[in-house]
Amino acid sequence: MKGFFKQKIRQCQALLEHGFGESEFGYQRYLSALFSLVGSLIAVATGINAWLLGLTVLSISLCIAGGLLFLCSWILIQPAYAKFHGVMKYVSLMALFLLGAYLIASGGVNNSGPLWVFVFPAVFFAFCGFKIGMILNLLFVVLMVLMLFAWGHLLQTFYPQAFKSRLIFAYLTTAALSGFYEMARHSSYMKMKGLMEKFEHESRLDELTLLPNRRGMGNTLREEYRRILKSQSVSSIAVFDIDYFKGVNDSFGHDVGDEVLRHVSQVLRDGIEPQDTLSRWGGEEFLLLMPETNEEEAINRLEDLRKRMQSMPYVTSDFCIQITFSVGVCDMAQDRSLTEIIYFADMCLYRAKHQGRNCVVGYSSVTL
Repeated sequence: MKGFFKQKIRQCQALLEHGFGESEFGYQRYLSALFSLVGSLIAVATGINAWLLGLTVLSISLCIAGGLLFLCSWILIQPAYAKFHGVMKYVSLMALFLLGAYLIASGGVNNSGPLWVFVFPAVFFAFCGFKIGMILNLLFVVLMVLMLFAWGHLLQTFYPQAFKSRLIFAYLTTAALSGFYEMARHSSYMKMKGLMEKFEHESRLDELTLLPNRRGMGNTLREEYRRILKSQSVSSIAVFDIDYFKGVNDSFGHDVGDEVLRHVSQVLRDGIEPQDTLSRWGGEEFLLLMPETNEEEAINRLEDLRKRMQSMPYVTSDFCIQITFSVGVCDMAQDRSLTEIIYFADMCLYRAKHQGRNCVVGYSSVTL
């Protein structure tokens, strides 16, 4: 028994640390599990108290509601029962509806039962969000009005008229405040989510060239590598390096160097195929992923890009900078790791530099 409780405590700690994901549904499921657990403990505790006071029916009702809430809480934290998570939220809510109706009808202990319904608005909004939470609150208000004013024969106790009206108005006030809080929470969540997506996008984008940076391209390469392993197809990776780029920075300054990088990235972007992905790999280095392209096809296409770049110098009113680049290319064979493929492309790039620059070198020619 001691080990069981330790295991449950560790599970709760893990859930508090990691939650149920970043989605809105995950947030609602997280709160549903937490509220169900707390509600089950309170229901069972009050059920035991009612039993000691001799209120057998109330005690049984509270213990049944507590058991249902605990079951819902347990299922909501189990990934194996993911398909039941949405259903269990509404089972919990149904248990709350029935419990609230019974507390109002019976009065609970010394007519204090209706006081428990003031926790319902926050629970409804936490479980289901603003729109559905508002509908559930309105439905419960209608149920209270009918029980207190139209179906008086269902009541097992007496409530003064002033108490009935104030109970309704107090519940509506609590529901309105809970609704405003949920709207503010949802608005903050959406803003935070938008900022996170924006920062995540910016973290994968090179600010200068607006191409994917090394981090962003790394994800694309891993996805393509997994696709190749599954589909038994082939793709190629090419690494470009601008020839004598340090001389551009030394002669014309880093601002002109930045403009040259933008110019090169635009020339390359305009010359590649729609399915290709171009990135700034670092400094004056670019990496190009060419899906469904073997090494021979890649070399032919890269030669066209090399000639295109050579024919399109960077020109201003004051000077003209001739630009060339060296290229290393390697196909993504299935017997190589992604790290090896990038290393082989880099090795071919260095071979192109040693061969006089402004040329394309394929891995097959290096290994022959």
